[in-house]
Amino acid sequence: MNFYTIDQIAEQLHMTVGTIRNRICRGEPMPPSVKVGRRRLFPEEDFKIWIEQRKHSQNHQNLHSQ
Repeated sequence: MNFYTIDQIAEQLHMTVGTIRNRICRGEPMPPSVKVGRRRLFPEEDFKIWIEQRKHSQNHQNLHSQ
């Protein structure tokens, strides 16, 4: 199983690391992650699924707003 670091997730989502951490602390929608010691890691497959779900949800909302 491969994992992304918080830095890699921030880069892929075009957010700062601080924003990622804040969103996790506030319970806002973020990809699934696990804490390993002091590090937060994001399973690669779960991240890909989360992105696809967000794309599908966004496309669904766009269709209904037209």
